[in-house]
Amino acid sequence: MVALCCLLVELVLRLPFLSRLDVIHRSSRSALRVVTAKAVSEHWKEKAMRVYARRTFIASVQLTGLLVILLCVAALLVLGLDQLSNGFQSFILSWSGIGSSIAVAGLYVAGRRLRSGG
Repeated sequence: MVALCCLLVELVLRLPFLSRLDVIHRSSRSALRVVTAKAVSEHWKEKAMRVYARRTFIASVQLTGLLVILLCVAALLVLGLDQLSNGFQSFILSWSGIGSSIAVAGLYVAGRRLRSGG
């Protein structure tokens, strides 16, 4: 279970989740500024909103794809580990397994930060 948690944490850290979330955040902020600006005409607001909506949509679809990739990898690893250790899938999907996974992943992230100095 420890290896599974560490591997999935590394996968999350290496996939571009944060950059996709940043695009969504920046587009939302920019859209809000444009909509509330009194000096911008309705025509230009419509044009800008189309651009921001498109950026947000694309980043959301990419984020969904990343989550699907993560869940598929996790499912394959759990199924593989269940073949090696019968009952692993039942344990990892139980409340104690979920809690243990969260604790292990949290400790791994904390240890990783300490090692890297930040």
